[in-house]
Amino acid sequence: MSQATQAAPETATETVVAPKPMRAGPMGPWAVIVHNDNVNTFDFVIRCLREIARLEMNMAVTKTNEIHHEGASQVTHTHREHAELICERLQGRGLTVTVEPA
Repeated sequence: MSQATQAAPETATETVVAPKPMRAGPMGPWAVIVHNDNVNTFDFVIRCLREIARLEMNMAVTKTNEIHHEGASQVTHTHREHAELICERLQGRGLTVTVEPA
């Protein structure tokens, strides 16, 4: 009596390597947070986010809505010096902005 053996079909497995999380610290990720105010218009905030934070139009509109409805929004994250530069430039336009470790 012979037994037929069946080999299991080979399946290709793909190894996915997750990117290393950035570490917080002086050169790690820092968040630029824009806070809601009752002074600036939607159009003005959108224009500032496009010009200074370099956001695409759709993202600038999304972030502006989030600022209005949620009270604040993280508009970008970058290294500390760049985050502080963006913060200062947005503050110079009259927006309420903070920089926090991400």
